[in-house]
Amino acid sequence: MRKKANGKKARSKRKYSLLPLTVILAAVQGEESAIKQVLKYYECYITRLASKELYDRYGNSYICVDYQLKTELQNKLIAGILRFHAV
Repeated sequence: MRKKANGKKARSKRKYSLLPLTVILAAVQGEESAIKQVLKYYECYITRLASKELYDRYGNSYICVDYQLKTELQNKLIAGILRFHAV
């Protein structure tokens, strides 16, 4: 952790741990289990992106997930992983 100017340690604001570098490198090489770990890591974010707010005729709002859009986002992530070149 970094130290502040007054000598105290700064707390990390990160709630979740990051993906290990070994998993990222394995996913870039095309390992299926590593790609599944990356998809699981980003599952909540992708679900949030694919969510839509819908209203019924009485004005009540509902949050619905567009599963077709969610699948497209997952496929784009996989394509981006496989297209990535690690140095």
